[in-house]
Amino acid sequence: MNLKTLGNNISAVRRSLGLTQEEVAFNLNISSTSYAKIERGETNVPFLRLVQIADYFKIDIVNLVKQNDRIYFTDLLSTMEQIKKDINFIQNMLTENSRIQ
Repeated sequence: MNLKTLGNNISAVRRSLGLTQEEVAFNLNISSTSYAKIERGETNVPFLRLVQIADYFKIDIVNLVKQNDRIYFTDLLSTMEQIKKDINFIQNMLTENSRIQ
């Protein structure tokens, strides 16, 4: 998905809720500058940050990743795969540590 389109979608939802960028950034615990870059499509948005934004707006994440009424999951799926790998790695580390103790 195009970062510009993602940023526009996020911006449109924020404006429809009558919120400022500063309010959203404060409630997401990120800088206003970082949040503004997200809306301008100038930075990659980690999957977990997208989840946080969707939760804050109280919408389904699908509404953020739409492009011309089509949903693009390619980036999300690759990010989710990486998260699964990270979780498995952590679980293996915890299991290994419990065996040592």
